[in-house]
Amino acid sequence: MINIDTKQIKSAVYNLCIKANTLYDNTLYKMIYKKYKETKNVDLQTKYANILKNAQIAAKSQRPLCQDTGQVLVFVSIGQNVHICGENIDKAINDAVKKAYKKNFYRKSVVKNAIFDRTNTQTNTPAIIYYDFTTGSKIDISVMVKGAGSENYSQIKMFAPSATKQDIFQFVKETVETAGEKSCPPLVLGIGIGGTMDKAALMSKKAFFKQRRTQSEKEFLKELNEYLKENKEDILDIKLQTAATHIACLPVAVTINCHSTRHASCTITEDKVIYKNNAIKKVISPKNKTVKAKQVNTNEIEKIKSLKAGENILLSGEILTARDAAHKKIEEYYQKNEAFPFEIKNKIIFYAGPCPAAPKEIIGPIGPTTSARMDKYCELLYSKGLLATIGKGERSKAASISIKNNGGKYFTAQGGIASLLSKCVKKAELLAFEDLGPESVQKLYIENLPLKVEL
Repeated sequence: MINIDTKQIKSAVYNLCIKANTLYDNTLYKMIYKKYKETKNVDLQTKYANILKNAQIAAKSQRPLCQDTGQVLVFVSIGQNVHICGENIDKAINDAVKKAYKKNFYRKSVVKNAIFDRTNTQTNTPAIIYYDFTTGSKIDISVMVKGAGSENYSQIKMFAPSATKQDIFQFVKETVETAGEKSCPPLVLGIGIGGTMDKAALMSKKAFFKQRRTQSEKEFLKELNEYLKENKEDILDIKLQTAATHIACLPVAVTINCHSTRHASCTITEDKVIYKNNAIKKVISPKNKTVKAKQVNTNEIEKIKSLKAGENILLSGEILTARDAAHKKIEEYYQKNEAFPFEIKNKIIFYAGPCPAAPKEIIGPIGPTTSARMDKYCELLYSKGLLATIGKGERSKAASISIKNNGGKYFTAQGGIASLLSKCVKKAELLAFEDLGPESVQKLYIENLPLKVEL
């Protein structure tokens, strides 16, 4: 029997939070570079080059790869010969997460209750913690940072036992298609098959840390990869974990992750912590052709209105940030006062919730959130003169019609390159709803923010 103090666990989880948020996985990095080298499409080459550049900036500056520093999932595997001493282990883990997110200026995204009290806890806790027990005299800890842009499109389906592999492949394909650009492809998938509904979902998360595969799993993944490739899905990697199940069940869960699947692991023994080193080992400097883009200023109203779908622009000038909670408050304010809390006529709203600025930073890592969540506010805002919005992913049919009918525009920014995009922000000022923290409304002054005209 060995003793492991929770102080060691707290220190390890703190460091794993930093590694997961800032260090791009070396295997995925090489996969992105391969895609960058092989594609002849200039738009895709620029996209992959931006991912590579963002990974380099994040690693060098120790700032997050993405502004959505997620909800923290902690997987703890405890050897049966380990005696944990010190404070309560749940408290130690949550204190570590709290410290990591405060000290390193990460975005706090956890609310107190999913339905009854969506007030931000301001600590990014509680973390979601899973324990299991195994043989041996060590503790293995894995931390996953899970952003909502991909998690919202993860799915589970209870198949009949008679379902074929092709049925499962089709379900995975449909899940990926639904996620689309909203989940920042190229995607990494975690698939859990077996157990019960909850077990399959958990396995789809644990699959990201799994190293060994059975021959049957290898063959299944090979066929699935070929199926998705034939259907031109933008997949970077697929992980799989399977288990026993009831004779009448065949649960299949798919966890969607963006290209910067963020996780880190370590092993704790009685006298040391061993971190798995999976960070970028060789920095690659992409030298791609860049897409042709128009220089546009936010005060050039008629020029913006004349932009065509498919055009690439470099936007400079003044924009506002506002996302879910801010839009709700804006709507409530308008219903009560028949006016807005700030001017929106001919303004551009960026659906973004940046990380807090670290010392000497103008703004923390910033990037687009999923636009579809703001679709229900389009008619109100665009009909009252809003010029354009910036986000990621497709708009609903109703929102698209509203934008077009009111003479507005919709631009997309590349997701998952928040450290790179933050370099475009030259000044940031709080404008409204300070109580919303990362979802407060800010006025930004930007320079050459790369965007694509969608509507």
